Amino acid sequence: MALTPSLKRELVLLASWMFFMLVIGTINESIILFLFIGLLVYVVWNLYNLNQLSKWLSEPSKQTPEVIGIWDEVYYQLYQLYRRQRKSRRKLTSILNKFQKSTQALPYATIILNELNEIEWFNPAAKQMFNLHSNIDIGQRIDNLIRQPKFVNYLLKADYKKPLKFPINQRKIILSITPYGDGQHLISARDITSLSQLDDMRRDFISNASHELRTPLTVMSGYIEFLQHKADEKIKVPLENIHQQTVRMNRIITELIDLAKLESSENVDYTKTVDIKTLLNEVYDEACSLDQDKHHIKLVIDTEDGTTANLYGSYEELRMAFSNLLTNAIRYTVEGGNIKVFSSTHETGITIGVQDSGVGINYEHIPRLTERFYRVDEGRSREQGGTGLGLSIVKHVLDRHNASLHILSEPGKGSTFCCEFPLSYSDQ
Repeated sequence: MALTPSLKRELVLLASWMFFMLVIGTINESIILFLFIGLLVYVVWNLYNLNQLSKWLSEPSKQTPEVIGIWDEVYYQLYQLYRRQRKSRRKLTSILNKFQKSTQALPYATIILNELNEIEWFNPAAKQMFNLHSNIDIGQRIDNLIRQPKFVNYLLKADYKKPLKFPINQRKIILSITPYGDGQHLISARDITSLSQLDDMRRDFISNASHELRTPLTVMSGYIEFLQHKADEKIKVPLENIHQQTVRMNRIITELIDLAKLESSENVDYTKTVDIKTLLNEVYDEACSLDQDKHHIKLVIDTEDGTTANLYGSYEELRMAFSNLLTNAIRYTVEGGNIKVFSSTHETGITIGVQDSGVGINYEHIPRLTERFYRVDEGRSREQGGTGLGLSIVKHVLDRHNASLHILSEPGKGSTFCCEFPLSYSDQ
């Protein structure tokens, strides 16, 4: 092991001191006694320096004790380490102060919890939102101060992948918890009362307007059908066009009501089992009845070991989604074309989709297909009876079932719409 220069000097000093005591002992004819005294003095000197070091470490300062030998180097190194620590501490304190100032300026409520869910710090927005008090609530458990049952259950489950929405003090809050550090958590919350009210008003308006429009349209459709039977050849074509538009308007209203119901519904109940084979056979039979043999429609269900996998969720919502996909394929595929409804089970989950040999879609339109009332070709869509809402319904249903929609299409070569359900929502 290589010796440091300071240790070498200390050994030289020790050797010189012991040689001096050896010489004195030789003169006095008592070598062992004087060597023992020399070692004892050396030990006492080091114990004294250790005591001085202990005092200095308890209250470090720029002034270090006057020492010689290796102790001078020890004090120098410790003082340099002390300076670096002070510098790092000042830097950390500055960063912490900046962080606190920035979080205090945030409009979102921010709370820091320790591993016991006790409050360590919160900003003014959290103080106002949850009626917290700095002098008495620091150190208190958060679930003792926010006693909303949904929040308490959310905290106990410790599953923070999704944010939590809950009412408190006549307001609606969205809250998320982010684990960090050694068992600590960062709570971020904001008031979404106004947004929620606007969303409720929008849904109520769509639902109410749709219901109110349905009655006059039903009356109009009845009179138009009556007039079609009585009309002469001159006005049959205009009456037929009017009839088609009322049917289309009824379809739009029905789909708007479906969307409003989906948006206002509670979370999907994943305890309910949906048999894929039964579901797809029902959708297939409905499509064949609607199509009246104008296309070649095929149903393919791939199974493992002869068993069909299941999904979990709402049977009716999933039926609505797959029915919309198949209806779209029928609508935009020329007569005599091929349409395939398929299901396959794989390692990551279940894929259910619809493939057609229709007109196809340009790439730039694909990202916007699930927007409400978005049409690739408005003229063609109206001619085929499209509403622009079918894929919006599909996307909404899939979102509620933690699934995703993937679209592959090329003009003139058809389209494929795949619904990907993760493994956690199937029982292969």
